[in-house]
Amino acid sequence: MSIGGQQKPAVRVQIDPTKLAALGLQMEDVAGVITAATVDAPKGSINGPKRALTIYDNDQLLKAAPWNDVVVAYKNGAPIRIRDIGIAVDGPENRLLKAWQNGHDGILLLVNKQPGANVIEAAQRVQTLLPRAMQSIPASVKVEIVANRTTTIKASVEDVERTLALTIALVVMVIFLFLRNAWATIIRESRCRWPCSVPPP
Repeated sequence: MSIGGQQKPAVRVQIDPTKLAALGLQMEDVAGVITAATVDAPKGSINGPKRALTIYDNDQLLKAAPWNDVVVAYKNGAPIRIRDIGIAVDGPENRLLKAWQNGHDGILLLVNKQPGANVIEAAQRVQTLLPRAMQSIPASVKVEIVANRTTTIKASVEDVERTLALTIALVVMVIFLFLRNAWATIIRESRCRWPCSVPPP
């Protein structure tokens, strides 16, 4: 199963090129500072006579407000921060990724069968288990089946079954017309393997 249309939260730093050029900075300078400003790495160590301990402290910036205070560079002894050349905002990781259903925003759960599995049985199991899954999610979440590709597959299988049934009925009828005896036709059909050789009357 895969998920489509999900929006992962992220912090987007929007830089004003005019302000950046006025301060004599390049976009690569800002990108390097942004990359190094939120690295989750060891902050130091405590060394003793018998053991040494590494200090881990997660100082990653997960919200937009602290990003505005990140120092990009120094000019004339004064720090230049993100808010001086742009703004950091909370937003999605990918603004070009979205899913719609009936004109509304949504999240798509794409269910695929495993290799060698029966696709019709898999679709039926999903439809059977869906009401049970609905009991464990908030009532405000609405779940609908958008597309079911097994509809045409199921129709094709049913068409083959009808064709086989009609073929068997026609074979029995032809044998009955040659033998003109219902009992002999039944016995003949029970002992005959396809294709049957019907003796002349």
